[in-house]
Amino acid sequence: MAGRQKMRSRRKSGILGKENGYGLYSFLNVILFAALAEFAYVCVIFFTDVLKRSFEGDVFSFWVFIGNMVAFNVLCFFLLRLNIKLNSRYPFRYYSSLGMVLFFVLIGFTFYAYNYLLYVGTVASSGDDGLSPFFPTESIWFTLASITMSELVIMCLITLNQTARYTLKLYAESEELREVQARSEIQALQTQLNPHFLFNSLNTLVSEIDYDPAAAKKFTIDLAGVYRYILQKQNKPLVAVFEELDFLQAYVNLNRIRVGESLHYECTYPDRSNLDFLQEKRLPSLSLQLLVENALKHNVVSALKPLHIRVSFTENLSHLIVSNNMNPKKNVHSLGTGLDNLARRYVILAGQEIKVERTEKEFTVKLPMLDGN
Repeated sequence: MAGRQKMRSRRKSGILGKENGYGLYSFLNVILFAALAEFAYVCVIFFTDVLKRSFEGDVFSFWVFIGNMVAFNVLCFFLLRLNIKLNSRYPFRYYSSLGMVLFFVLIGFTFYAYNYLLYVGTVASSGDDGLSPFFPTESIWFTLASITMSELVIMCLITLNQTARYTLKLYAESEELREVQARSEIQALQTQLNPHFLFNSLNTLVSEIDYDPAAAKKFTIDLAGVYRYILQKQNKPLVAVFEELDFLQAYVNLNRIRVGESLHYECTYPDRSNLDFLQEKRLPSLSLQLLVENALKHNVVSALKPLHIRVSFTENLSHLIVSNNMNPKKNVHSLGTGLDNLARRYVILAGQEIKVERTEKEFTVKLPMLDGN
């Protein structure tokens, strides 16, 4: 929820907000638009009959000069605002070649109309009764068209720059939103595991209280330590490989109280020269516990059919391997939720997939070890 509120606040500021240096960007646009406005004003005066026939008149009107600057800025920022509206509401149509061309044509006609009105205002303020402001000569129309083309080229460049900034901003927000959603999904997947683990543990504890009170007491102490780890790590997407292995050892010890020596656990570490390398590697939190829990759930564990769980590493230390022998229970129905969740977490966190290998005698899962940073 907090992540979504943050995204909303950032969208409100948007490309027209004060972030990403937009204050300076807007100020520079104001200066540029003012310069374009006065460029048009000077061109209208020097390249039309206004100057030729009004040497003694008040050609440079102060109010036309100031009003032209303000009005042209308002017009240009309105067009930029319209550009953003079209970007956000009709992105697919607007980003087409035809859409962009039509928008630039609209800008061109708008500027031409504005320059014509500027000419009319300039003629009216000159006080020359010999000029007809509403019926300029052909050369004046050509001059107005030349001014418009100059303004249009600059405005198109500004518009394309704004569109590029807006697109990049949307992409950044999309990436941030995707990250927020991924984190939320990871937390949801982790939360699905914890009640299942607690439910199984409490069932074991109830059985041990009646059967062996001393073992039940030790089980309770160990359970508290294990669950403390779960509470500490459940909100962390990744934890150190060695932390997960230490936790797995404690978790196996808990289950040995329930099933006795029928559960065999072995972890084969690589040679010491690679231990520093493994210190930097990470696994999704509670991933090893999930695999051992699945092995206990789906296989018979007895003195006649012991369960052997082995943890090892691939030769290139890219994967951690968890394998167990197969003694399937007959009446166990599973949707495979736990293993599917683990696979989804790997895709979300690193875009990688776990490797599952199943034979008649052995079930093996290879977990990619991820970088810590």
